[in-house]
Amino acid sequence: MSDKEPTITASSTKETSYSQEEDAADRSSQEEQTLTTPRRKPSVHSFRVMEAKESESDKDLVIHSLNESLHIHKEILEKIQSEKEAYHQQIEKERELEKQQADSWRQASERALEEQLNRCSELEYSISQLRRELEIKKEDYKKLEVKFYSYVKQIRVTDDDLSTIQPEISHLLSQLNNTCMGLKSKMNREQGTIFVFKHWEHRTDLIRKYMIPSGNDSDLLDTSYITFFVEKYLIHTLLQRILDVPIHLGVSINDSFQEVNEWMASRNKEWANRLRQQVCALVVQQPGDEEKGIADARQQLLDEIVEELHPVYPSLKQDPKKIENLISRASKLNLAIKGQEIKIERLPIEEGVTRFDGETMKATAKGKPDGIVFLSITPTFVARDEVDNEHGFTIPGKVFCIEEVTDHMEEDQHTPDVDKDIKENTSHEEESDDESSK
Repeated sequence: MSDKEPTITASSTKETSYSQEEDAADRSSQEEQTLTTPRRKPSVHSFRVMEAKESESDKDLVIHSLNESLHIHKEILEKIQSEKEAYHQQIEKERELEKQQADSWRQASERALEEQLNRCSELEYSISQLRRELEIKKEDYKKLEVKFYSYVKQIRVTDDDLSTIQPEISHLLSQLNNTCMGLKSKMNREQGTIFVFKHWEHRTDLIRKYMIPSGNDSDLLDTSYITFFVEKYLIHTLLQRILDVPIHLGVSINDSFQEVNEWMASRNKEWANRLRQQVCALVVQQPGDEEKGIADARQQLLDEIVEELHPVYPSLKQDPKKIENLISRASKLNLAIKGQEIKIERLPIEEGVTRFDGETMKATAKGKPDGIVFLSITPTFVARDEVDNEHGFTIPGKVFCIEEVTDHMEEDQHTPDVDKDIKENTSHEEESDDESSK
């Protein structure tokens, strides 16, 4: 059975293509069966009759064929086995290589993932740091903004701007007019006429001509005309003593600051404006010993005005409250104006020369609606912004006008001395207006 097993194995695998080897194997197996099987008697049913005797050479040939067949089968099996083992080894190598590649890829992926996670953590930390820095910057910016607005507010002294200063000037002029009209009923007409001729002595003849009707034996001015001159005196005094001072009424460094301001303005106007704003803010917020000087100066100004107008209004000494209110309002207006970047100026009006201009002047009902300005009662206030023309205002001045006369009529009606006085007065008023604008 052991001899037949290779044949069965070889035929079952069907891995040989040699037909001769298969035939030889079949013959050898048949011969082997013939030798091992006991001899039987011939039967009538047998297909063929086996020969009783075979030669020795045939046996040797059969044995030799069997040996060769076995040897061939063995070689085939060994070859198949070796190929199978080689195939399995190749498969194992490929699998091992794939496993190594997969492990290498997995490790590389894990390293890349770890690096990305670390990078992500670093970026998140950087973002959180930047957010904290941004919040700190925002807080610093808010503090800086608060300081800036506080600084600007301190420079401006008050919260006023041009939109509030314009009505404040109008209110001051309206209050001045109401004060004069309220005192009109308490006026001493004779002393009022003396007051006018005393302060405008150089224009006495012209005042008599245009304000005293011909044929009037009393030679006294009407109360309305006296009121014009009193109003002119008051506004001129308030402007000169309060609004035209370098810093503020009663401050000890007014004169010294004026020199520094003129020196700085000739070199840098912005620095000069900033210095003026800072000094005014310092005087208001931290007056110190200047507070008493300011109060004394205001009281002194009130006493001077009351003393000057007392003959005209005898009851003024007993009730100077209205004049005191004018001084207080003008002082507040001065601080508001001093805190502005834009300078508020007054247009010069040359009395006896300047023609009436409806855009910058308003005529009184007592005089002519147009013509020549005989008396400038209140000045024209103008605020101009060099950057924005629409950002500004104009408050018309109140004037008393007369009819325009020809040159030869003026020469006949005035003596050379009177004309000289008019020119001197005109020059004096121009210098006063220039100083006020400075």
